[in-house]
Amino acid sequence: MNLSPTQRRTLGAFLRVVALAEPLQGQLAAEYGISFGDLHAVRVLSRLGEVPVSHYGAELGLARSTITNLVDRLERAGLVARVASPTDRRVTLVRLTATGLRAVDAVATVADSDVASRVLALAESDQTALAELLERLLAADPESPADPELPADPELPADPEAVTAPEAATAPGVAR
Repeated sequence: MNLSPTQRRTLGAFLRVVALAEPLQGQLAAEYGISFGDLHAVRVLSRLGEVPVSHYGAELGLARSTITNLVDRLERAGLVARVASPTDRRVTLVRLTATGLRAVDAVATVADSDVASRVLALAESDQTALAELLERLLAADPESPADPELPADPELPADPEAVTAPEAATAPGVAR
């Protein structure tokens, strides 16, 4: 099955935009030791304060084993600490460390990025439309895709990881 021109255009544009975010991802990793996903998790914990690990996982929509792995990773990075509940010794709480609180400020790094400047340069109505489309994409059930077997397309890289930011920046349709 071949992709339609619209499907090729959509997937190609999406992959180029993802590649534009790679330098920002590298900067966050270098400065704070975190990924975009970790930054989101740190910001959520910043909003929640000190909470049971189970509550944190529920807030993020993560299974118990997944939240345990996330907290392990954030703890190794020095961003969170586990503490015993003073009222229930069966409960482990999680809270941000001073380093984690500083990482919350990484929003400035994101806001000053090339990706942010491109998105924020869009008209407000376009920003709203983009946000709605991306939120729908994020909410899509990966277990029941509309087209479960996406065929290889010669105009798209077989491996999305193969797209690098410099290639994306010079790709057709991506203004600099």
